Amino acid sequence: MTEPLDPTPHSAEPEDFVTEVPHGGTSLWRNRPYMALLTGETVAAVGVEIAQVALPIIAVTYLVATEFEIGVLGMAEGIAFLLLSLPVGAWVDRVSRRRVMIAANVVRGLAMAAIPILWFSGVLDVPQLMAVALIISAAAVFFDTAYMSIVPALVPRDQLNDANSRLQITSETARAAGPGLGGVLAKVFSAAWLPLAATLGYLISAFAIWRIPTDEPPPRTHDSKFRTEIREGIDFVFKNQYIRPVVLSTTASNLFGTIAYTMIPVLLLRELGLGPAAYGLMLTISSVGGIFGAFTAPWWARKFGEGHSIPVTYIFAALPMFLMASVFLLPHTAAIIAAAVSGFWGVAGIVAFNVVQVSMRQKQCPPRMLARMTASIRTLIWGVGPLGAFLSGVIATHWGLASAFWIGATGQAIGLVFLLFSPLWRLRKVPDPAWMADEDAAVGES
Repeated sequence: MTEPLDPTPHSAEPEDFVTEVPHGGTSLWRNRPYMALLTGETVAAVGVEIAQVALPIIAVTYLVATEFEIGVLGMAEGIAFLLLSLPVGAWVDRVSRRRVMIAANVVRGLAMAAIPILWFSGVLDVPQLMAVALIISAAAVFFDTAYMSIVPALVPRDQLNDANSRLQITSETARAAGPGLGGVLAKVFSAAWLPLAATLGYLISAFAIWRIPTDEPPPRTHDSKFRTEIREGIDFVFKNQYIRPVVLSTTASNLFGTIAYTMIPVLLLRELGLGPAAYGLMLTISSVGGIFGAFTAPWWARKFGEGHSIPVTYIFAALPMFLMASVFLLPHTAAIIAAAVSGFWGVAGIVAFNVVQVSMRQKQCPPRMLARMTASIRTLIWGVGPLGAFLSGVIATHWGLASAFWIGATGQAIGLVFLLFSPLWRLRKVPDPAWMADEDAAVGES
């Protein structure tokens, strides 16, 4: 961001928007601030997924990046979460979350627009692609921290599962359409044009978020130092007996999962010899799995309970990585089918797991600490991504592509241990946190 954000919310509010969190009986489709967020994220997801088809094609095919360079590029895409999440989390709690999200989307849109400009100027290379990835990664830290903090403020607690599920459903639906469309566009036109779709999506999302009238609750007043507030966020995460095992298992899953997933473009484009259109179709199949996972997430929570559903969906998400690793043992056609099934199944499991565990975390955390909780968690669970991407490049270079997938699958499965030995394995209903009782008592006294 080029200018500091104003820490005070907008005073002017469009009269046609609801500014209070609706009661539990109000339909989410009539919650206009929530629908503004939902619409903006859906449009942005289409543009981003079209661009996501192009970036591996540009790196692997146009720039002929090596496996090691692909690993470093993957590291660049996530390193900001490790370096920036904690201070950003403390800062976002103090300022307008809307303005943070708007500014972050504008920055990401401009960064994406730089890719076709550099390519058609004849100067784009892998290091420049890494630099763009770093900028987008940094902006994503700001956006995602604010995003995870604003959702619980727009909907009642009893609608959080449905609200998160619908956000995933619409975004995954957009992601299902985006890769197929991107693959066709990459074949008809140069793939270097496609990042402009993400630019357009980010800018439309920024406008939709601007239509949310104000932050609910408003930015928190503060009288303590950043260091103290960062430590409070970390302490909350690791002292909560329900959030802690989720964070540890997800960290292990992301570390080893990234070792495998970083090499999927190399597997599909180079090893299996898929063209741009077929590559886009494979991504579409995975995204359809995401739609399935988002639709079924409330079912998992009802069937197994909001606690037990977390380890159950983790198991469901971890198994298909072994199928992906087995691709190297199969004939060409069977390998493509196995990769498609694994993509559908794996993303379905990941999305279902994310919906149930994020909803639990949001219910456990006091509103004043949501950004710091999110930042503390993402420093770990996304901060290990760059390490996983780097290790992926090293492993694939020295021990072969198949090794990256087998190591990723095994390590991801081991992450289940943290959930098996946690209270979540035995609980259907996760008890309400103590701060809610204090809050209810305060309301009763008033």
